[in-house]
Amino acid sequence: MIRPVVEIGDRVAVVATVMERVKDRVMLTLDGDSHNYSMVEPNAKVGDKLRFEGEVVHVDEDLGRTTVQVLGRVSVDTKSVEMITRRCDLDHIGSNVPGHLRPRTPPTPHG
Repeated sequence: MIRPVVEIGDRVAVVATVMERVKDRVMLTLDGDSHNYSMVEPNAKVGDKLRFEGEVVHVDEDLGRTTVQVLGRVSVDTKSVEMITRRCDLDHIGSNVPGHLRPRTPPTPHG
């Protein structure tokens, strides 16, 4: 079993482009997403690229979409996310998923 590109709990980055400025707010569009987002950013100019880091909360491998907790929850193309760090909650103890790179060791009785 090959490990997916991203998994739930991974820390990833998404890139947003400033599309429009209205007073102290900017309209953003994320790479790999067709929706616009708004946020307060007094120093950004139209055309600037902003990088946001967040945690993966859902992966849809069939559609090639990843949901990231950044600017709320946003779904983007998996190809447009940049890996920062892999989740490490199960990597040190193994997994109960058959074929995982680190299989869980069988429990040993105490006493």
